[in-house]
Amino acid sequence: MKRQFKIWTAFFGLSAFSATLRAQNSDSLDRQLPLRTLLLQEVPVSPSKNISEAAREIRQNNLQELTDKILEYTPGINMIRRGNFAMEPSLRSLNGGQITMSINGMRIFGACTDKMDPISSYVEPNNLESFSVSYDPGANAAGSGIGGGIDFRLKQPSFSDVQQWSGRFGSGFETNGAAVQTLAGVEYSNADLAFQANGIFRRSSNYRASGGREIPFSQYRKWNGSVSMMVRSGKSGYLKADYLQDEGYDIGYPALTMDVAFAKARIAALSFVRNSRAGMVRWETKGYYNYIDHAMDDTRRPPETVPMHMDMPGTSTTFGAFSVLDLHLSDSHHMKVKVDGYHNRLWATMTMYPSDGSPMFMYTLANPVRSDLGLHISDAISLSKKLTLTPSARLEYMHDAISGSDAKEQLSGLFEGALSRNRMVANLSIAASFQPDKDWLLNAAIARGGRAASLQEAYAFYIYNRLDAFDYLGNPDLSQESSLNLSFGSTYRNSSLEISTNVFGYFIQDYIAGTILDGYSTMTIGASGVKQYINVASARLYGGEVALKWEPMNRLVVSSLNTFTRGSDNEGSALPLIAPFKTINAVDYNFRKTFFRIEGVTNAAQKHVSTQKYGETMTPESTILNLHMGKQFSLSKQTKLKINLSVENLFDEDYFQHLDIMKISRPGRNLTCRMTVLL
Repeated sequence: MKRQFKIWTAFFGLSAFSATLRAQNSDSLDRQLPLRTLLLQEVPVSPSKNISEAAREIRQNNLQELTDKILEYTPGINMIRRGNFAMEPSLRSLNGGQITMSINGMRIFGACTDKMDPISSYVEPNNLESFSVSYDPGANAAGSGIGGGIDFRLKQPSFSDVQQWSGRFGSGFETNGAAVQTLAGVEYSNADLAFQANGIFRRSSNYRASGGREIPFSQYRKWNGSVSMMVRSGKSGYLKADYLQDEGYDIGYPALTMDVAFAKARIAALSFVRNSRAGMVRWETKGYYNYIDHAMDDTRRPPETVPMHMDMPGTSTTFGAFSVLDLHLSDSHHMKVKVDGYHNRLWATMTMYPSDGSPMFMYTLANPVRSDLGLHISDAISLSKKLTLTPSARLEYMHDAISGSDAKEQLSGLFEGALSRNRMVANLSIAASFQPDKDWLLNAAIARGGRAASLQEAYAFYIYNRLDAFDYLGNPDLSQESSLNLSFGSTYRNSSLEISTNVFGYFIQDYIAGTILDGYSTMTIGASGVKQYINVASARLYGGEVALKWEPMNRLVVSSLNTFTRGSDNEGSALPLIAPFKTINAVDYNFRKTFFRIEGVTNAAQKHVSTQKYGETMTPESTILNLHMGKQFSLSKQTKLKINLSVENLFDEDYFQHLDIMKISRPGRNLTCRMTVLL
């Protein structure tokens, strides 16, 4: 039976390679194709709305889903997994400093040297309105990089002509790990004031893999809350204040040597927005501040597995501002100009407590700071009813330095000369879309992407990498990593069928990677050696995506999402953390406010790895089957009850994916029940 379902799932994915099916705007299928062409390089993705009504219901009703799982169903995104919580997004197999992640356009940087706190872990579907994925570095207004980025957009209230109240609350339970979720939210609006607040609490014990095998140190506990208020200022403007707080505790990471005692985020912003009466001009100015506090912890590990107790706290402090002007100069001409800046400071230390000696202290990130100023310009011009061109550019100036005499003294023994650096980064692109007839849309883009080394790559001091088991040293003299990005895509659509395809190639110069340093002693017990970040002459990354949506009959939707990437450096060695071919295939049926979904997820084997150079090992193929069902009940004219039932990994397969660090088995069979009341 299991084998039959694997064959069925693989066969169902014969439409291989997609890019835009799930990454469409919430109502993109109801729009005309020319309007959608302006969105091809920055595609809004809503977790509560989707390409079919049945799939839309799953995300809209299931506000208790983890943000990680929503991201996994987005074209081009794969998740780097170190535990059962806070997975790190990878965009077309680019990650870290190669892509940018932001919340409402605000730059935020994790505080953990082991990447236990990606930005996506601080937003929840309960407070997430949408997220936009930009594959084009030139079109990415949030920051510079070679692979675009992801911007998470929080929910905000809206004004109404009459006074309105609404709310929601819900709870859910998962059998695997005895996980529980509880959420609540309230919104109020009138003509001059709008307000919304929401929160969610999550808790999970250790999950169990196939056969009931417990995975130790996979528990987590957190709460998340956000508040947003808008006050009208005049007839065409308003002030908006936002605050988000996320508090995680006792978070286990089975793939790492330490867990997390706490991970805290406090994010605040104040904005002024003005719109012209004709809707042709929108001007937004925002100031923001965020503080990330993170502490790695090994006190809950068995003593025999901890060679030496260590404390490893870290913080990230960022304040910044931006002003963006949207100009709808005409129906065929839309320009965007953004000026922005931020100041980020990282701090991370390690204190070791030997059993027979005094504590030993050192900085792992010795107070590096980065001050950044940026300018972004994009201009979408429709040359005719069929052809649209969108040139974009981003220029960024950065100043890196080390703050504090103790930090400078520690690094002076490793790096010669001044530790500060000035950098200028340019991202340029031009995209074109052509619609030969009402059913077809063609698009192409060429971009030059660049990015400076991250502060960790520049100033790391014996930071342990679990993937290859080496301690890493930074290198402030790293050259910019740059790339030439090419992409081509097409979309065909009629009344019952839509097929979207995209192929891409990234040709990278001065690729940043680690090289072994001979004669250096390790700091981490059990480490294989010491590496330092250097520039590899070149690397290349290519792949494709295909999405298919077919409605053979009313209420029935068949969909297939397929992605593939492959990467190699200048010596032909496989690049690390490259996801293999992945296909997600589903059948949705919706009838009288009840939806059913059967879904197969297959990851091909990854045999293209470089174990000696980058520390990776091969990964076998895997296939799991998921079932979903939901029902909406009307309790009154304004009150609705929504119930979601799911069975994930129906056949209790023992599996893991290639981007799972240390190849820890993922959860076995999991039954979930979630209820939400809308008031």
